[in-house]
Amino acid sequence: MESDYRPVVAIFSAKLEENTDLFRLLLREVRALKGRKVIVHVLEDVEYWNFLASAREAILDNIDLGLEIYVWKTNDFDKMLKKVQEEKDIKGIITVCGEENKYALRKMLDLLSNSIKANMLKDLCK
Repeated sequence: MESDYRPVVAIFSAKLEENTDLFRLLLREVRALKGRKVIVHVLEDVEYWNFLASAREAILDNIDLGLEIYVWKTNDFDKMLKKVQEEKDIKGIITVCGEENKYALRKMLDLLSNSIKANMLKDLCK
């Protein structure tokens, strides 16, 4: 089966300590879906550079994947949602969250439109 070059959009929310393992899980799922590019929207009150430092090992292990990372504050969910809706021709959406963030992210995901929910490939927040 050929690789699909349409991007997979990921909504990611976890504590800084969990980032490496969960980010590695996310990239493994993208590979399993035969994706070659992932656009990650991180919903966390953390600086961009701190997030990159915590996910560095997982990123380097998957250096051949195309990667875009956007870091949003938790109260910027509406802005992030608008950015996700602007993405054209995506393969689908994956959600990844840590134990502490499950409830908050679940409430936010309930606000997604049905057209976005129809593109859900995998929900790793259950």
